[in-house]
Amino acid sequence: MASADIDVLIIGAGHAGLGVAARLKERGRHALVVDAKPRIGDTWRERWSSLRLFTPRFMNTLPGLRFPDGADPFPGKEEVADYQERYASERGLDVRMSTRVTRLRREGQGFAAEIGRDLVRARYAVVATGAHQVPRIPAFASRLDAGVLQLHSRDYGRAGSLPAGPVLVVGARNSGVEIAAELARTHEVTLAIGSRSTHAPARWRSPTWWRIAQLRNSLSHGWEPPGRWPWPIKPPAGRWIEVDLSRAEREGLLRTVPRAVDAARDAVRFADGRELRPRTVIWATGFRVDDSWIDAPSSDRGVAIGRHRRGPLPGLYVLRVGLLASLYWGGLAVAADIARRR
Repeated sequence: MASADIDVLIIGAGHAGLGVAARLKERGRHALVVDAKPRIGDTWRERWSSLRLFTPRFMNTLPGLRFPDGADPFPGKEEVADYQERYASERGLDVRMSTRVTRLRREGQGFAAEIGRDLVRARYAVVATGAHQVPRIPAFASRLDAGVLQLHSRDYGRAGSLPAGPVLVVGARNSGVEIAAELARTHEVTLAIGSRSTHAPARWRSPTWWRIAQLRNSLSHGWEPPGRWPWPIKPPAGRWIEVDLSRAEREGLLRTVPRAVDAARDAVRFADGRELRPRTVIWATGFRVDDSWIDAPSSDRGVAIGRHRRGPLPGLYVLRVGLLASLYWGGLAVAADIARRR
């Protein structure tokens, strides 16, 4: 890609980036969307096979193209990936894949983005790379022998068949428990739990209750009240899991152990002193944000994000939230704020 002056550079071709680009196009502004993956939707395609979204179809719609219907009100990962790809095509968005931004810095009244050997200059920059960036793996994992296969939950979906033998899944939020339940069909699975989450109530999978949540979003434009409120007044922030662990243990589907605290050679030790010698370890231990490629003040949570999703530099915006439905209002705020500027 040759150096060029553009209006808005959007980094990340997921729901957030595509949504902002489409809204800007409606307002007569041009945005170039770049993404390091080879194909739009690959971030979803690479995840575990049984993954199904928390939010129903009608809440995952981007402006101008309805999310397709299906037998299950809650779409699977392939459907989301295909929808994103179709959306970019039908909305005529300028998207360039296999394009990684290695540095973003303020230059004059705009930004300079280093992409390989090229330098792309833009008046505004939108970082829409998501919150799931760099796998967080405990330091003691390095003490396990090479004969123990180790994967982060991010890589599990593209790892193919796992070798025979015991599997240890470390981390008991949704990704960990869903992967553990999926593997329990073919392997002996142990799930290491740091702190127990709550089994989600039945209304979490009710489209009717999600309609109420959608109404809340419409009235509040995505704003969430401070403090503790029941869902759907406020999202549960990842505290709920959809696998009934107590039932799974009773039925012998899998077993649970306390937090993993250390490892040596072929064994992992837990907080109660017990040890396990797994053939495979899957670290469902979350992610950390890495904004080191942005020349701006940053912390362990990345660059600071203010009103209208404004970043710490003039003209920089950051969209980084969990649920796809929440990105609707975030994208609207970013596009509207940019459209007001010239």
